[in-house]
Amino acid sequence: MRFEDVHNVAMIGAGTMGAGMGVCYAQAGYQVTLYDVVPDSLEQALVRIDNSQRVFVEEGLVSEAEARAARARVSTTADLARALDGVQFVLEAAPERLELKRKLFRDMEALCPTSTILATNTSGLSITAIASACEHPERVGGQHWANPAEIVPLVEVIRGEQTSDNTIDVIYRITEKLGKVPVVVQKDVPGFASNRLQFAVLREALHLVNEGIVSAEDADKTLKNGVGFRYPWLGPLETADLGGLTTFHSVAQYLLPALSTMQTTPEFFDRLIEEGKLGIGSGEGFYDYTDCDRDEVLRKRDLYFIRQLKLLREIRSR
Repeated sequence: MRFEDVHNVAMIGAGTMGAGMGVCYAQAGYQVTLYDVVPDSLEQALVRIDNSQRVFVEEGLVSEAEARAARARVSTTADLARALDGVQFVLEAAPERLELKRKLFRDMEALCPTSTILATNTSGLSITAIASACEHPERVGGQHWANPAEIVPLVEVIRGEQTSDNTIDVIYRITEKLGKVPVVVQKDVPGFASNRLQFAVLREALHLVNEGIVSAEDADKTLKNGVGFRYPWLGPLETADLGGLTTFHSVAQYLLPALSTMQTTPEFFDRLIEEGKLGIGSGEGFYDYTDCDRDEVLRKRDLYFIRQLKLLREIRSR
């Protein structure tokens, strides 16, 4: 399969991520078929797409005509064979269960021509393990997005042990066409790159709270208003370069041994799960959301991200 030959895309799984990724493909000019075994999920996906497009229009990221054209490129079906009919690229966004994904890839391979690229949005399962269900694992690769998919620029392109160079090239070039920022993860390691970095920070934040060094709120404030304030423009290695490697190397000698190396979650985190305090969806997690409008909290989050995206695009275009 050549990048230039990809015109029709199947999105397997129409949840939050599937809908967000699907609208990105549609905005880039691809014909997109959303598939899900639950008809209600397909209806909800279309509502999510319409809502996100409305915000994009309001914020000037797309025109009304572009939004209408993108929406017209999206169709839905609960029939897998119909979803895969005539497609050159498939992106799977099913729940994170290895055997479920392996079965899907076996079924998809049987229904698609051997030239079709099969990609997975898994956030941490092994690409190699998923691809092992296929007779042609060389055409299976990872395309891992971050939530909300239609806003966050990063997309990881992950190579399984048998993924071909051509498969990586096609996924990478498609990702660029979508207007995303692709990075190639050359080794199929747990968590890939983004989740390893995310959970390294989470582990240290949990440690700081567990040891009574800072509160959960102050741990978040520290990152958002300090190191995290720089991250949209400067990564940790760029920050070290600009700050001077001698300084960072010196600090690392005494600070790295003091950082958390815990291999299991701390008791206070486990207790939240046991008590059903699962985050905003249950009304409480590290924070109390009982007096909050969940949709409004998420709307403000997305609006912040959208405006940050606009600023990044503006700066990078200069």
